[in-house]
Amino acid sequence: MSHSLAGATPALTYLNARGVLFDELWYRHSDDFLGGYGVEAATRLGASRDEVFKTLMLDVDGEPVAALVPASHRLSQKKVARAMGSKRAEFMEPSKAQQRSGYVVGGISPFGQKHPHRVVLDERALALTSIIVSGGRRGLSIRLKVTDFLQETEAVVADICAR
Repeated sequence: MSHSLAGATPALTYLNARGVLFDELWYRHSDDFLGGYGVEAATRLGASRDEVFKTLMLDVDGEPVAALVPASHRLSQKKVARAMGSKRAEFMEPSKAQQRSGYVVGGISPFGQKHPHRVVLDERALALTSIIVSGGRRGLSIRLKVTDFLQETEAVVADICAR
């Protein structure tokens, strides 16, 4: 597992400071790739879409929340609201998501955000040993143990995928 500081993002800096082991996974991002950032990461890394989790920013009754689902699935706003004990959740506008997280859309990491948020992780992650999430920029992902992810984010775990 790597702890490179070359091209360090706030996510890598955060994880390094906490002593969390992770692998940096770099790939060439293309603005022309169709299918979404999570699917692009999985494709370019040769990873399963079930192990690459995309980070989506939502507004849950006025509270910003980072929700992570596998790239192979879509997120259910209703299920996120329920998991967070609320009635309503809406996707944040991209500009607000960037401002709140400190990351560009397509590179939003659940770690090292400008304003820390509660995190909800889809329960499918529990079937895996490790997951891949954004490392804080387009073209950079990180692989870490699910147990480390849960410890560092104190995530709520729930079924938050659309059927």
